[in-house]
Amino acid sequence: MAQTKTDNLRKKIISFAWTWIGMLIFIGIMSLFSIWSINRAYEDGSAKLIIISELQNQMLLAKVHFKTQVQEWKNILLRGGDNKDKFNYLSSFEAEQTKVVNNLKDAQKICLSLSKQDICQSIEEARLKHLELGIIYKKTLNEGSLENNEGASEIDQKLRGIDRALDNDLGTIFQKFSDVGKTQLSIIKQSVESRHKSLKKFILGVMLAALILSGIGLHSILRMTES
Repeated sequence: MAQTKTDNLRKKIISFAWTWIGMLIFIGIMSLFSIWSINRAYEDGSAKLIIISELQNQMLLAKVHFKTQVQEWKNILLRGGDNKDKFNYLSSFEAEQTKVVNNLKDAQKICLSLSKQDICQSIEEARLKHLELGIIYKKTLNEGSLENNEGASEIDQKLRGIDRALDNDLGTIFQKFSDVGKTQLSIIKQSVESRHKSLKKFILGVMLAALILSGIGLHSILRMTES
């Protein structure tokens, strides 16, 4: 009788111990999975944020180079009376134009990877507008004369302010992706916080269940020792 009671008590203690070991293993596995999930959400979100940041950088460079291109155009009108100077400033103008084209092409490629079709369309429209401006600039220059101030002034009057619409468009596109970047940052933060809260609730829930089971197990063991 006493031996049977001792055996039963030993089984209860072993069962109690295995219950806790099982709980700890379960908590460990689920915690590792949750931590992996949090890291994955952060890494995926950060990777997308880096892409958005690169696109912003390309749009900013396009805007900067376009402003420089316009400045080179002004240099052509102000100092292009001499053919050598005209050639040099025109070369600089074309170099900046090429940089804008490359920036917009790179921005378009990045944009397509983000599936932002509306903004991608805006980039394409800006690219075509820039191409058209380049043609107008050169056509007007070829049709005019820089031999005197009157000729340069006439060319300037024809094209004054022609760059403003594109400059505004480039700024607007940059701002749109700035807003996209802020939204993406908010998504990362919310995703990580949500997973962290879920992990916290899970661990607390499992610990509570473990305490309840432990209480039941200890109560059963105490009753056996008393009888």
